[in-house]
Amino acid sequence: MKRTKTRTLTAAAGVLGVTLAFAGTASAQPADPAPASDEPFGQPGTGQILPPAPDEDTMFSIPDWIGNGSAVTASVIETLPIAVTVGCQGGGSVQVHVGGLAPADFTVQCPVDSVGVGSVDIPARPGRDFQFTVHTSDPSIHWGINALQIRSGH
Repeated sequence: MKRTKTRTLTAAAGVLGVTLAFAGTASAQPADPAPASDEPFGQPGTGQILPPAPDEDTMFSIPDWIGNGSAVTASVIETLPIAVTVGCQGGGSVQVHVGGLAPADFTVQCPVDSVGVGSVDIPARPGRDFQFTVHTSDPSIHWGINALQIRSGH
């Protein structure tokens, strides 16, 4: 039963990504993909690790998540690059993977009493969709993510 539920949620996440591509600015919660192995999936936090990105540029924003998580989306404007910013807090680190035509990986150190921030820019390419995966070194680490289109002049 659990395997069927996971497939259904993963399929729903894919639909959400396509919906974001046509809807413009949106806010999304992390998708619920199948766990990679024995890794537990996290849960929503109640705070705000990163300030929200400007509305007109935001593809999605997750203000606070605790533990491992991921999200999917599609590019709103294929000719614009994308900036992905992750902030975290609680000790340890998070490993971020952005999957798609131009995959990227980076690690962010998570201080105990402040927010550590890391980011990566993804070049503009047609036909883009993305899966953002965050693995935490400890299940109690809080993190937030903003993915936004980079417009010239910003």
